[in-house]
Amino acid sequence: MRSWIEPGLAILLSICILLSGSELTLAEGTSQSRPVSAYSNASWATGVVVPEGAGLQDGGKVHWEGVSNVTVSLTLPDIGSPDRVVYAVMSVMTSDGSVLQAAAGALPNSTGWRGFAWLVTGANSGSPTYLWVLNASQPEMSSMGTVLLSIFSEPGAWELKISDMATGSSVERSYPQGPGQVLRAGDQEVFALESYSRSQATFSEMGNLTLNSIWLDGQKVVSGCYLYSDWDMIHNPLFVVGSTGSSPPSFIYAGEGKTGSFFWDYAGVWGAQGDTLTGLAEILALVALVGAVVLGGTGIWLARKKPANASSATSG
Repeated sequence: MRSWIEPGLAILLSICILLSGSELTLAEGTSQSRPVSAYSNASWATGVVVPEGAGLQDGGKVHWEGVSNVTVSLTLPDIGSPDRVVYAVMSVMTSDGSVLQAAAGALPNSTGWRGFAWLVTGANSGSPTYLWVLNASQPEMSSMGTVLLSIFSEPGAWELKISDMATGSSVERSYPQGPGQVLRAGDQEVFALESYSRSQATFSEMGNLTLNSIWLDGQKVVSGCYLYSDWDMIHNPLFVVGSTGSSPPSFIYAGEGKTGSFFWDYAGVWGAQGDTLTGLAEILALVALVGAVVLGGTGIWLARKKPANASSATSG
């Protein structure tokens, strides 16, 4: 009679063979992002979501349908000459499913940050349309500088403004007409670090990207927000920044500070390099799978899946 351990040992042997090359390739998934043709892989993102009912500084609660001005204050990381584009991007979804985006972006092999903006229509469809509003615009912002990104409603139109607080320079533009004039109720991924780069060299000296605060109609959001990347079985944002199924590199760490602030920094992980990963998390997941089989359990299902009704909005 075969031992009950033998199937588990067979799987363990297979895993050892898989890991013998010292690398696990990151699956990129199917990208819905606009300019993917310009880059060899899909974008990843880790963002901050402000849900319906989040706490405001005055003691009130967030009701997205009544918000007409969304402003974020951020301190840019020290990223110069990245191998691929890096964005600090804010986003909001309107009642018709359009997504408005504004960003400070660092282009490949360049220094400084510039302004970007897009209108994403049909964000809940399988084939959204991305319209450029700003493309590498002034003001040119410096690493470690503080920047304000704003998206706000004017009669009949949505506007954006990007301001460099160090120099006082700014740019303001109107989005094309068409998006709903009311924001959609639900969990809005308001801000994210997004990039096509998986190079440790690009991020290893970044210091922190800091989201200092989020303001809705002049009221600071102080509680109830949460971090979101590519897999979350608990939360269900209206849209997700970054390409479907594209996990952030293991060396990017995101955390929550005090009173509504968040930060992203570099946290080196053994074996992470380029477009491959030998991260401990993936190895532990495989070990857990072996354990489930060896112990005769019913098995576990591992998947990285976005909520069924979430769309992918990317700014790169």
